[in-house]
Amino acid sequence: MNLISKKKGEKNVQDEKLNPLSSLKASEKRYVSDKILNNLGIKKEQTLSAMKKFIEDEIKKLQSMSQRAQSMAYFDDIARYFGTRAEEVAKFKDAGGHVVGSLCMFVPNEIIAASGALPLRLGSGFHETAGPANVILGDAGLCPLVKSTLGMRMAACSPYFEMCDLLVAPTPCDAKLKLGEILQDFVPVLMLNLPRIKSGAVNRRQWAEEIGILMDKLELLTGKKIKRKDMKVSIEKYQRAYSAYRELMNIRREADVLWGRDALLVAQLSYYDDIERWTQNVHKLVAELKQMKEEGKTIISDEAPRIMLAGSPIIWPNWKIPDIIEESDALIVADELCSATRALSNPVVVDENTKRGMIDAVIERYLFPCTCPCFSPNLERDDNLLNRIRDYKVQGVIFHVLKGCHLNALDATRIKGILEEEGIPMFTIESEYVMGDYQQIKLRLEAFLEMVRAQIDII
Repeated sequence: MNLISKKKGEKNVQDEKLNPLSSLKASEKRYVSDKILNNLGIKKEQTLSAMKKFIEDEIKKLQSMSQRAQSMAYFDDIARYFGTRAEEVAKFKDAGGHVVGSLCMFVPNEIIAASGALPLRLGSGFHETAGPANVILGDAGLCPLVKSTLGMRMAACSPYFEMCDLLVAPTPCDAKLKLGEILQDFVPVLMLNLPRIKSGAVNRRQWAEEIGILMDKLELLTGKKIKRKDMKVSIEKYQRAYSAYRELMNIRREADVLWGRDALLVAQLSYYDDIERWTQNVHKLVAELKQMKEEGKTIISDEAPRIMLAGSPIIWPNWKIPDIIEESDALIVADELCSATRALSNPVVVDENTKRGMIDAVIERYLFPCTCPCFSPNLERDDNLLNRIRDYKVQGVIFHVLKGCHLNALDATRIKGILEEEGIPMFTIESEYVMGDYQQIKLRLEAFLEMVRAQIDII
Protein backbone atom coordinates (compact mmCIF):
# COMPACT_ATOMS: atom_id res chain seq x y z
CA MET A 1 0.00 0.00 0.00
CA ASN A 2 1.66 3.24 -1.13
CA LEU A 3 0.91 5.91 1.48
CA ILE A 4 2.14 8.85 -0.56
CA SER A 5 0.18 9.53 -3.71
CA LYS A 6 2.16 9.83 -6.97
CA LYS A 7 1.32 11.35 -10.28
CA LYS A 8 0.32 8.95 -12.99
CA GLY A 9 3.43 7.36 -14.46
CA GLU A 10 5.67 8.63 -11.66
CA LYS A 11 8.07 5.93 -10.49
CA ASN A 12 9.15 5.43 -6.89
CA VAL A 13 12.95 5.25 -6.80
CA GLN A 14 12.65 2.09 -4.73
CA ASP A 15 9.99 0.38 -6.86
CA GLU A 16 12.46 -1.72 -8.84
CA LYS A 17 14.45 -2.80 -5.80
CA LEU A 18 11.54 -3.38 -3.43
CA ASN A 19 8.67 -4.26 -5.72
CA PRO A 20 5.90 -5.54 -3.45
CA LEU A 21 4.96 -8.06 -6.15
CA SER A 22 8.42 -9.62 -6.16
CA SER A 23 8.82 -13.06 -4.63
CA LEU A 24 9.83 -13.30 -1.00
CA LYS A 25 13.03 -15.29 -1.18
CA ALA A 26 16.45 -15.14 0.37
CA SER A 27 19.09 -13.81 -2.03
CA GLU A 28 21.80 -15.91 -3.60
CA LYS A 29 24.58 -16.26 -1.05
CA ARG A 30 26.97 -13.36 -1.41
CA TYR A 31 28.57 -13.38 2.03
CA VAL A 32 28.00 -16.66 3.86
CA SER A 33 28.65 -19.47 1.40
CA ASP A 34 28.12 -23.12 2.29
CA LYS A 35 31.89 -23.54 2.10
CA ILE A 36 32.41 -20.89 4.77
CA LEU A 37 29.79 -22.46 7.02
CA ASN A 38 31.30 -25.92 6.62
CA ASN A 39 34.80 -24.63 7.36
CA LEU A 40 33.69 -22.91 10.55
CA GLY A 41 33.36 -26.27 12.26
CA ILE A 42 30.51 -25.04 14.46
CA LYS A 43 29.40 -27.72 16.91
CA LYS A 44 25.73 -26.85 17.14
CA GLU A 45 24.81 -29.11 20.04
CA GLN A 46 27.76 -27.89 22.06
CA THR A 47 26.89 -24.26 21.32
CA LEU A 48 23.23 -24.79 22.23
CA SER A 49 24.24 -26.47 25.48
CA ALA A 50 26.45 -23.51 26.39
CA MET A 51 23.68 -21.04 25.53
CA LYS A 52 21.13 -22.87 27.68
CA LYS A 53 23.59 -22.98 30.57
CA PHE A 54 24.22 -19.26 30.15
CA ILE A 55 20.50 -18.58 30.50
CA GLU A 56 20.04 -20.87 33.50
CA ASP A 57 23.02 -19.32 35.29
CA GLU A 58 21.54 -15.86 34.79
CA ILE A 59 18.08 -16.96 35.94
CA LYS A 60 19.61 -18.45 39.10
CA LYS A 61 21.25 -15.11 39.81
CA LEU A 62 17.91 -13.34 39.45
CA GLN A 63 16.12 -15.89 41.62
CA SER A 64 18.69 -15.40 44.38
CA MET A 65 17.90 -11.68 44.77
CA SER A 66 16.38 -10.76 48.13
CA GLN A 67 12.66 -9.99 48.42
CA ARG A 68 12.15 -10.85 44.76
CA ALA A 69 8.55 -10.68 43.54
CA GLN A 70 7.01 -14.13 43.13
CA SER A 71 5.25 -12.98 39.95
CA MET A 72 8.63 -12.93 38.21
CA ALA A 73 8.44 -16.75 37.94
CA TYR A 74 6.33 -16.37 34.79
CA PHE A 75 8.93 -14.13 33.16
CA ASP A 76 11.72 -16.53 34.15
CA ASP A 77 9.97 -19.24 32.16
CA ILE A 78 9.61 -17.09 29.03
CA ALA A 79 13.25 -15.97 29.41
CA ARG A 80 14.45 -19.54 28.86
CA TYR A 81 14.26 -18.75 25.13
CA PHE A 82 14.29 -22.37 23.97
CA GLY A 83 11.31 -23.36 26.11
CA THR A 84 7.55 -22.96 26.05
CA ARG A 85 7.42 -19.79 23.97
CA ALA A 86 9.53 -21.30 21.20
CA GLU A 87 7.16 -24.28 21.15
CA GLU A 88 4.15 -21.94 20.86
CA VAL A 89 5.68 -20.09 17.93
CA ALA A 90 6.45 -23.41 16.24
CA LYS A 91 2.81 -24.49 16.60
CA PHE A 92 1.66 -21.15 15.17
CA LYS A 93 4.01 -21.66 12.23
CA ASP A 94 2.93 -25.28 11.68
CA ALA A 95 -0.71 -24.16 11.59
CA GLY A 96 0.07 -21.91 8.61
CA GLY A 97 0.98 -18.73 10.49
CA HIS A 98 3.71 -16.34 9.36
CA VAL A 99 6.56 -15.08 11.53
CA VAL A 100 8.21 -11.70 10.96
CA GLY A 101 11.46 -10.92 12.72
CA SER A 102 12.95 -7.50 13.36
CA LEU A 103 16.34 -6.17 14.40
CA CYS A 104 15.45 -2.85 15.99
CA MET A 105 12.74 -0.91 17.82
CA PHE A 106 11.85 1.09 14.68
CA VAL A 107 9.77 -1.80 13.29
CA PRO A 108 6.03 -1.24 14.02
CA ASN A 109 4.66 -4.35 15.72
CA GLU A 110 1.15 -2.94 15.37
CA ILE A 111 1.29 -3.22 11.59
CA ILE A 112 2.86 -6.68 11.62
CA ALA A 113 0.19 -7.95 14.00
CA ALA A 114 -2.58 -6.30 11.93
CA SER A 115 -1.41 -8.32 8.93
CA GLY A 116 -1.97 -11.53 10.88
CA ALA A 117 1.75 -12.27 11.22
CA LEU A 118 3.61 -12.75 14.49
CA PRO A 119 6.27 -10.10 15.30
CA LEU A 120 9.52 -11.12 17.03
CA ARG A 121 12.57 -9.00 17.82
CA LEU A 122 15.72 -11.03 17.22
CA GLY A 123 18.76 -9.18 18.60
CA SER A 124 21.07 -11.59 20.43
CA GLY A 125 22.72 -11.31 23.84
CA PHE A 126 24.52 -14.64 23.66
CA HIS A 127 28.30 -14.55 24.01
CA GLU A 128 28.71 -17.97 22.40
CA THR A 129 27.56 -16.90 18.93
CA ALA A 130 29.67 -13.76 18.52
CA GLY A 131 32.75 -15.71 17.38
CA PRO A 132 31.49 -17.34 14.15
CA ALA A 133 30.48 -13.96 12.67
CA ASN A 134 34.08 -12.66 12.83
CA VAL A 135 34.87 -14.73 9.74
CA ILE A 136 32.37 -12.67 7.73
CA LEU A 137 32.53 -9.28 9.39
CA GLY A 138 36.31 -9.11 9.60
CA ASP A 139 36.36 -6.26 12.12
CA ALA A 140 37.34 -7.14 15.67
CA GLY A 141 35.99 -3.79 16.86
CA LEU A 142 32.50 -4.21 15.40
CA CYS A 143 29.40 -4.16 17.62
CA PRO A 144 29.18 -7.48 19.53
CA LEU A 145 25.38 -7.38 19.40
CA VAL A 146 25.57 -7.43 15.60
CA LYS A 147 28.21 -10.18 15.63
CA SER A 148 26.19 -12.30 18.04
CA THR A 149 22.98 -11.86 16.05
CA LEU A 150 24.64 -12.87 12.79
CA GLY A 151 26.42 -15.74 14.52
CA MET A 152 23.08 -17.01 15.84
CA ARG A 153 21.83 -17.47 12.30
CA MET A 154 25.12 -18.82 10.97
CA ALA A 155 25.16 -21.46 13.71
CA ALA A 156 21.39 -22.13 13.29
CA CYS A 157 21.02 -21.86 17.07
CA SER A 158 17.93 -19.65 17.33
CA PRO A 159 14.53 -21.34 17.02
CA TYR A 160 12.98 -17.96 16.23
CA PHE A 161 15.40 -17.12 13.41
CA GLU A 162 14.73 -20.51 11.86
CA MET A 163 10.98 -19.84 11.78
CA CYS A 164 11.11 -16.35 10.23
CA ASP A 165 9.37 -15.86 6.88
CA LEU A 166 10.57 -12.26 6.64
CA LEU A 167 13.12 -10.17 8.51
CA VAL A 168 12.68 -6.39 8.76
CA ALA A 169 15.98 -4.56 9.20
CA PRO A 170 16.05 -0.81 9.93
CA THR A 171 19.31 1.06 9.37
CA PRO A 172 20.11 3.18 12.45
CA CYS A 173 23.86 2.51 12.11
CA ASP A 174 26.37 1.09 9.64
CA ALA A 175 26.66 -2.18 11.54
CA LYS A 176 22.89 -2.80 11.45
CA LEU A 177 22.85 -1.86 7.76
CA LYS A 178 25.42 -4.52 6.88
CA LEU A 179 23.81 -7.05 9.24
CA GLY A 180 20.54 -6.79 7.33
CA GLU A 181 22.34 -7.15 4.02
CA ILE A 182 24.30 -10.23 5.10
CA LEU A 183 21.25 -11.93 6.57
CA GLN A 184 19.67 -11.90 3.10
CA ASP A 185 21.80 -14.99 2.50
CA PHE A 186 19.51 -16.85 4.91
CA VAL A 187 16.08 -15.24 4.94
CA PRO A 188 14.09 -12.66 2.93
CA VAL A 189 15.02 -9.26 4.34
CA LEU A 190 13.24 -5.93 3.97
CA MET A 191 15.57 -3.03 4.73
CA LEU A 192 13.91 0.06 6.22
CA ASN A 193 15.83 3.18 5.25
CA LEU A 194 15.66 5.26 8.40
CA PRO A 195 15.93 9.05 7.96
CA ARG A 196 18.59 10.43 10.28
CA ILE A 197 17.03 13.90 10.42
CA LYS A 198 13.48 13.88 11.76
CA SER A 199 12.45 17.39 10.81
CA GLY A 200 10.93 18.37 7.47
CA ALA A 201 8.26 17.01 5.15
CA VAL A 202 10.76 15.23 2.90
CA ASN A 203 12.03 13.02 5.73
CA ARG A 204 8.54 12.19 6.93
CA ARG A 205 7.55 11.35 3.37
CA GLN A 206 10.54 9.02 3.07
CA TRP A 207 9.61 7.22 6.32
CA ALA A 208 5.96 6.96 5.22
CA GLU A 209 7.10 5.33 1.97
CA GLU A 210 9.17 2.83 3.92
CA ILE A 211 6.21 1.87 6.11
CA GLY A 212 4.04 1.61 2.99
CA ILE A 213 6.50 -0.83 1.42
CA LEU A 214 6.49 -2.85 4.65
CA MET A 215 2.71 -3.09 4.48
CA ASP A 216 2.88 -4.25 0.88
CA LYS A 217 5.37 -6.94 1.79
CA LEU A 218 3.28 -8.12 4.72
CA GLU A 219 0.15 -8.35 2.59
CA LEU A 220 2.08 -10.33 0.01
CA LEU A 221 3.44 -12.64 2.69
CA THR A 222 0.14 -13.35 4.44
CA GLY A 223 -2.17 -13.06 1.43
CA LYS A 224 -4.35 -10.84 3.57
CA LYS A 225 -5.26 -7.18 3.12
CA ILE A 226 -4.65 -5.08 6.22
CA LYS A 227 -8.04 -3.59 7.10
CA ARG A 228 -9.10 -0.74 9.34
CA LYS A 229 -10.54 -3.06 11.98
CA ASP A 230 -7.30 -5.07 12.03
CA MET A 231 -5.32 -1.90 12.66
CA LYS A 232 -7.69 -0.81 15.42
CA VAL A 233 -7.51 -4.16 17.23
CA SER A 234 -3.73 -4.31 16.93
CA ILE A 235 -3.11 -0.74 18.09
CA GLU A 236 -5.40 -1.14 21.09
CA LYS A 237 -3.70 -4.40 22.04
CA TYR A 238 -0.30 -2.71 22.14
CA GLN A 239 -1.71 0.36 23.87
CA ARG A 240 -2.80 -1.92 26.73
CA ALA A 241 0.71 -3.38 26.88
CA TYR A 242 2.29 0.08 27.04
CA SER A 243 -0.19 1.11 29.74
CA ALA A 244 0.71 -1.93 31.84
CA TYR A 245 4.40 -1.14 31.54
CA ARG A 246 3.72 2.47 32.52
CA GLU A 247 2.03 1.20 35.70
CA LEU A 248 5.13 -0.86 36.42
CA MET A 249 7.34 2.19 36.02
CA ASN A 250 5.05 4.23 38.27
CA ILE A 251 5.30 1.75 41.14
CA ARG A 252 9.08 1.67 40.71
CA ARG A 253 9.09 5.45 41.06
CA GLU A 254 7.04 5.23 44.27
CA ALA A 255 8.89 2.43 46.08
CA ASP A 256 12.00 0.25 45.82
CA VAL A 257 10.15 -3.03 45.35
CA LEU A 258 11.54 -4.31 42.02
CA TRP A 259 15.12 -5.05 41.08
CA GLY A 260 16.35 -3.21 38.00
CA ARG A 261 17.46 -6.47 36.41
CA ASP A 262 13.90 -7.77 36.66
CA ALA A 263 12.50 -4.58 35.16
CA LEU A 264 14.88 -4.89 32.21
CA LEU A 265 13.87 -8.53 31.73
CA VAL A 266 10.13 -7.78 31.81
CA ALA A 267 10.51 -5.07 29.16
CA GLN A 268 12.64 -7.20 26.90
CA LEU A 269 10.38 -10.24 26.97
CA SER A 270 7.62 -8.16 25.39
CA TYR A 271 9.60 -8.57 22.14
CA TYR A 272 8.76 -12.23 21.67
CA ASP A 273 6.16 -13.23 24.25
CA ASP A 274 2.45 -13.30 23.43
CA ILE A 275 1.79 -9.59 24.00
CA GLU A 276 -1.65 -9.99 25.56
CA ARG A 277 -0.46 -12.65 28.00
CA TRP A 278 2.61 -10.53 28.75
CA THR A 279 0.30 -7.61 29.57
CA GLN A 280 -1.77 -9.73 31.94
CA ASN A 281 1.34 -10.89 33.77
CA VAL A 282 2.70 -7.36 34.06
CA HIS A 283 -0.59 -6.42 35.77
CA LYS A 284 -0.12 -9.35 38.18
CA LEU A 285 3.41 -8.20 38.92
CA VAL A 286 2.23 -4.62 39.53
CA ALA A 287 -0.46 -5.85 41.94
CA GLU A 288 2.13 -7.80 43.93
CA LEU A 289 4.51 -4.83 44.01
CA LYS A 290 1.73 -2.54 45.25
CA GLN A 291 1.05 -5.01 48.05
CA MET A 292 4.74 -5.02 48.94
CA LYS A 293 4.70 -1.23 49.05
CA GLU A 294 1.63 -1.17 51.32
CA GLU A 295 3.35 -3.61 53.68
CA GLY A 296 6.42 -1.39 53.79
CA LYS A 297 8.70 -3.95 52.15
CA THR A 298 11.79 -2.87 50.23
CA ILE A 299 14.34 -4.93 48.35
CA ILE A 300 17.43 -2.93 49.35
CA SER A 301 18.54 -0.44 52.00
CA ASP A 302 17.80 3.28 51.68
CA GLU A 303 21.57 3.93 51.52
CA ALA A 304 21.95 2.06 48.22
CA PRO A 305 22.94 4.34 45.32
CA ARG A 306 20.07 4.94 42.90
CA ILE A 307 21.43 4.30 39.42
CA MET A 308 20.16 4.95 35.91
CA LEU A 309 21.44 2.69 33.15
CA ALA A 310 21.82 4.43 29.78
CA GLY A 311 23.55 4.02 26.43
CA SER A 312 23.82 0.96 24.17
CA PRO A 313 21.21 -1.79 24.25
CA ILE A 314 21.64 -4.61 26.77
CA ILE A 315 20.12 -7.79 25.38
CA TRP A 316 19.16 -10.83 27.46
CA PRO A 317 20.95 -12.91 28.67
CA ASN A 318 23.97 -10.55 28.51
CA TRP A 319 23.20 -9.19 31.98
CA LYS A 320 26.86 -8.61 32.88
CA ILE A 321 26.62 -4.87 33.54
CA PRO A 322 23.25 -4.99 35.42
CA ASP A 323 24.54 -7.93 37.49
CA ILE A 324 27.68 -6.08 38.54
CA ILE A 325 25.73 -2.93 39.48
CA GLU A 326 23.15 -4.63 41.67
CA GLU A 327 25.53 -7.20 43.15
CA SER A 328 27.53 -4.17 44.33
CA ASP A 329 24.66 -3.07 46.60
CA ALA A 330 23.24 -0.48 44.22
CA LEU A 331 19.81 -0.38 42.58
CA ILE A 332 18.98 0.31 38.95
CA VAL A 333 15.90 2.47 39.42
CA ALA A 334 15.50 3.60 35.80
CA ASP A 335 16.95 3.22 32.33
CA GLU A 336 16.84 4.91 28.93
CA LEU A 337 17.79 1.90 26.84
CA CYS A 338 16.22 1.08 23.49
CA SER A 339 16.19 -2.52 24.73
CA ALA A 340 13.93 -1.59 27.65
CA THR A 341 12.05 1.57 28.69
CA ARG A 342 12.61 3.57 25.51
CA ALA A 343 10.92 0.86 23.43
CA LEU A 344 7.77 0.91 25.60
CA SER A 345 7.43 4.59 26.49
CA ASN A 346 5.37 6.03 23.64
CA PRO A 347 2.17 4.27 22.60
CA VAL A 348 0.56 4.98 19.23
CA VAL A 349 -1.83 7.93 19.69
CA VAL A 350 -4.67 7.92 17.16
CA ASP A 351 -6.44 11.18 16.28
CA GLU A 352 -8.69 9.72 13.59
CA ASN A 353 -10.06 6.17 13.61
CA THR A 354 -9.87 5.89 9.86
CA LYS A 355 -7.38 3.42 8.43
CA ARG A 356 -5.26 6.25 7.09
CA GLY A 357 -5.44 8.06 10.42
CA MET A 358 -4.21 4.99 12.29
CA ILE A 359 -1.38 4.36 9.82
CA ASP A 360 -0.29 7.98 10.13
CA ALA A 361 -0.25 7.60 13.92
CA VAL A 362 1.99 4.53 13.62
CA ILE A 363 4.32 6.32 11.20
CA GLU A 364 4.76 9.21 13.63
CA ARG A 365 5.18 7.05 16.73
CA TYR A 366 8.03 5.04 15.22
CA LEU A 367 10.01 8.08 14.19
CA PHE A 368 9.46 11.31 16.09
CA PRO A 369 9.51 10.26 19.80
CA CYS A 370 12.59 8.08 19.36
CA THR A 371 15.84 9.33 20.89
CA CYS A 372 18.25 6.91 19.22
CA PRO A 373 21.72 8.49 18.91
CA CYS A 374 21.50 7.97 15.13
CA PHE A 375 19.39 11.15 14.92
CA SER A 376 20.69 14.67 14.54
CA PRO A 377 19.91 16.82 16.38
CA ASN A 378 18.88 14.69 19.33
CA LEU A 379 17.95 17.18 22.02
CA GLU A 380 14.98 15.07 23.12
CA ARG A 381 17.39 12.50 24.54
CA ASP A 382 18.90 15.10 26.87
CA ASP A 383 15.46 16.20 28.08
CA ASN A 384 14.25 12.62 28.59
CA LEU A 385 17.35 11.74 30.58
CA LEU A 386 17.06 14.75 32.85
CA ASN A 387 13.33 14.24 33.41
CA ARG A 388 13.81 10.58 34.30
CA ILE A 389 16.70 11.42 36.62
CA ARG A 390 14.44 13.81 38.53
CA ASP A 391 11.40 11.52 38.53
CA TYR A 392 13.30 8.52 39.89
CA LYS A 393 15.66 10.46 42.19
CA VAL A 394 18.68 9.10 40.34
CA GLN A 395 22.01 9.66 42.10
CA GLY A 396 24.35 8.41 39.41
CA VAL A 397 24.27 7.40 35.73
CA ILE A 398 26.16 4.46 34.24
CA PHE A 399 26.40 4.95 30.49
CA HIS A 400 27.01 1.60 28.82
CA VAL A 401 28.76 1.56 25.43
CA LEU A 402 29.06 -1.65 23.45
CA LYS A 403 32.44 -1.90 21.78
CA GLY A 404 32.13 -0.39 18.31
CA CYS A 405 28.94 1.56 19.14
CA HIS A 406 30.36 4.88 17.95
CA LEU A 407 27.07 6.79 18.08
CA ASN A 408 26.55 6.12 21.78
CA ALA A 409 30.23 6.74 22.49
CA LEU A 410 29.90 10.20 20.91
CA ASP A 411 26.70 10.93 22.83
CA ALA A 412 28.30 9.85 26.10
CA THR A 413 30.80 12.71 26.08
CA ARG A 414 28.12 15.32 25.45
CA ILE A 415 25.66 13.87 27.97
CA LYS A 416 28.31 13.66 30.69
CA GLY A 417 28.86 17.42 30.39
CA ILE A 418 25.13 18.08 30.67
CA LEU A 419 24.82 15.90 33.78
CA GLU A 420 27.85 17.51 35.42
CA GLU A 421 26.02 20.83 35.27
CA GLU A 422 23.14 19.16 37.12
CA GLY A 423 25.47 17.69 39.75
CA ILE A 424 24.79 14.10 38.61
CA PRO A 425 27.92 11.92 38.32
CA MET A 426 28.15 9.75 35.20
CA PHE A 427 30.50 6.91 34.39
CA THR A 428 30.99 5.52 30.88
CA ILE A 429 31.86 1.85 30.59
CA GLU A 430 32.68 -0.03 27.38
CA SER A 431 31.93 -3.75 27.22
CA GLU A 432 32.19 -6.75 24.91
CA TYR A 433 30.34 -10.06 24.69
CA VAL A 434 32.94 -11.87 26.78
CA MET A 435 33.41 -12.55 30.49
CA GLY A 436 37.15 -11.93 30.35
CA ASP A 437 36.65 -8.25 31.21
CA TYR A 438 34.29 -8.99 34.13
CA GLN A 439 36.72 -8.30 36.98
CA GLN A 440 38.09 -5.14 35.37
CA ILE A 441 34.61 -3.74 34.79
CA LYS A 442 33.55 -4.78 38.30
CA LEU A 443 36.45 -2.91 39.89
CA ARG A 444 35.75 0.24 37.90
CA LEU A 445 32.01 0.20 38.57
CA GLU A 446 32.52 -0.45 42.27
CA ALA A 447 34.87 2.53 42.45
CA PHE A 448 32.25 4.72 40.77
CA LEU A 449 29.52 3.49 43.12
CA GLU A 450 31.74 4.28 46.12
CA MET A 451 32.15 7.80 44.76
CA VAL A 452 28.36 8.11 44.45
CA ARG A 453 27.96 6.90 48.05
CA ALA A 454 30.49 9.47 49.25
CA GLN A 455 28.63 12.23 47.44
CA ILE A 456 25.33 11.09 48.98
CA ASP A 457 26.89 11.19 52.47
CA ILE A 458 28.13 14.75 51.92
CA ILE A 459 24.66 15.89 50.84
